[in-house]
Amino acid sequence: MKHNQPLYIEEITTNTHDYFNRKYYKMRNINTVIPILKHLELCRKLSEEYQKYIDLPIHQEYNDDIIDNLTYLESSGLRYDKNIVFSEYNLYTSTGRPSNRFGGINFAALNKTDGSRKPFRSRFDSGLLVEFDYDAYHLRLIGNLLNYSFPDGSVHEHMAKLYSVDYEEAKRLSFQYLYGHLPQDVVQMNPYFSRVYDYIRDLWKEYNSKEFIVSDIYNRRIYKKNLSDMNANKLFNYTIQLMETENNMKVLSKLIPQIKEDKSKLILYSYDSFLLDFNMEDGLNYLKKVKKILEQNGKFPVKVSWGLNYHEMKDITEKFV
Repeated sequence: MKHNQPLYIEEITTNTHDYFNRKYYKMRNINTVIPILKHLELCRKLSEEYQKYIDLPIHQEYNDDIIDNLTYLESSGLRYDKNIVFSEYNLYTSTGRPSNRFGGINFAALNKTDGSRKPFRSRFDSGLLVEFDYDAYHLRLIGNLLNYSFPDGSVHEHMAKLYSVDYEEAKRLSFQYLYGHLPQDVVQMNPYFSRVYDYIRDLWKEYNSKEFIVSDIYNRRIYKKNLSDMNANKLFNYTIQLMETENNMKVLSKLIPQIKEDKSKLILYSYDSFLLDFNMEDGLNYLKKVKKILEQNGKFPVKVSWGLNYHEMKDITEKFV
């Protein structure tokens, strides 16, 4: 957290752990089979790595929030075919945005079109998978930061009117401008991107003069000396991912205490969406409660979909109107 350097915990291992995890990854409580002296060997390796950082300060609130939230998600597990599999979040990445890979599955990048999501189903006899997906999440996060008020409805439809193009083209252009080159004519004609341009310029100036930036939600310092090959746009993209992660941790810290005693389970978080294994006995009011908390007083609207598996999901947002 201090150095902004990835810490590859999964690479600190022993041959014995690798063997058992590779061959018996479906077996429950696999660690009870591995000899205890091998666990001791692994812990000593981890301890040696930890000693490099032991004298560095941490941001206690963020540290507690992210570890508690991701521990809860990991412990829920997901049904894959007939088995329960578990994800494993790695929060020690260069941007702080957690990766999520375990047992040969990249849970953070499950393809939406090739059928790889189809084996994921509800564990409940009368259950469904329910996904809450933020609408234009990054655009809204930056808009909220810059006090830009989007009208009710779709952000991309709002942008389409400003660009004088259709919905799909507006969506493509907005992401192109947000993550890449921002032309001056767009800055001059689009009030949203005019503020974004000023923010990028001010952020870059602050980064070079103070040699650090401060995250917008948890107020963590990110130091220039720990980042490499930065330019203004790259720093802005880094900031977007940081803001996304921190906002997700804040909302999870509010959501999890409200739902952890229910039968349904929150099983996956993937940057701009949250996946629930929904037990029908919890009822529609349970889903309304989740939606309300995620939307944070309407600042970040979500679309809701559900299905018998994670590949074949039907939009049911209208049920909540």
